[in-house]
Amino acid sequence: MDFKKKLRSRLNIAFVYIVLGIVMILAAFITKTDNNFISSFGLAMTIIGIARIVNYRAITKDEETIRKRQIMETDERNISIMYKSKSTAFGIYAVILGAAVIVLSFMGMHEAAKWIAYSECLLVTVYWISYFIYRKKL
Repeated sequence: MDFKKKLRSRLNIAFVYIVLGIVMILAAFITKTDNNFISSFGLAMTIIGIARIVNYRAITKDEETIRKRQIMETDERNISIMYKSKSTAFGIYAVILGAAVIVLSFMGMHEAAKWIAYSECLLVTVYWISYFIYRKKL
């Protein structure tokens, strides 16, 4: 895919964020529920969409900034750093979740510990499934 088309699709996704955010805000006001989660989430989606539009407009203003962004996203060194960072974050997060399960169990908060343990099991399951998929492809 051409890099300019990729940036254009990202810009379109930002517009979708704004539309979804506005729909969520309106849905919260129309239904008049006491649940502020929907309107807050809609506001966050709208703000994120606006920030992404501003960001991608700045990137696409001239050929030089597009070229710099393309180098940043396609350079092998940057890609390697990104994957190592993701791997480290995954490892740290898994350890933190495991420690949280133990601490919450000792504190008698067994229900919260159970849900955190389920989420860690889901995380590790997704990891192993993706690992086997990528191992077959590469």
